[in-house]
Amino acid sequence: MVERMVAEVLKNSKHVIDDAMEAVGQTKRVYGARLLVRGLLWGAVYVAARWLLESPIESRAARIGIALLPTPFMAWYLWTWFKGMSRMDELQRRIELEALAFAFPVSLVFLATLGLLDVAIALNPDDFSLRHTWLMLPMLYYMGLWKAQRRYQ
Repeated sequence: MVERMVAEVLKNSKHVIDDAMEAVGQTKRVYGARLLVRGLLWGAVYVAARWLLESPIESRAARIGIALLPTPFMAWYLWTWFKGMSRMDELQRRIELEALAFAFPVSLVFLATLGLLDVAIALNPDDFSLRHTWLMLPMLYYMGLWKAQRRYQ
C-alpha cells in the first residue's frame, strides 16, 4: 500500500516537473533570454534601491529618486512581456489570461483581508507592510499560470 502511494506521488511529481519544463520551453521560444535578463536587471536595481533606502540618506528628493529608480526597469520588463504575448499562439494567450484572471481577484481578496486585519488588530508593519506583501502578487500569478497550464495540457 505504501509502495503504491509512493509510486503515485512520484508519478505526479514527474508530471509537475514535465509541465514546468514545458512552460520554461514555451517561455524560451516566445521571449528568448530577454524576459529573464530584464527581470533580473529589475530585481537587481530593486534590491540596490532597497539597500540604499536603508542607509541614512537625509535628502527627501534623493530618497524619492532612489525609490523610483526601479520603475523604468519594471516597465521595460512588462513591455517585453506584452510584446511576447503578441507572439503567442491562441492557447498560450488563453493560459496567460486565465493566470491573470485567477491572480487579480485572489490578490484583491488577500489585500482587502489584510487591510481589514490591520484595522482590527494593528498588524506588525515589519511583517505586513507593502514592501513585503507585494511579493504575494507575482506568486499568485504563477500559481494561476501553473493551474491554467495543467488544465490545457
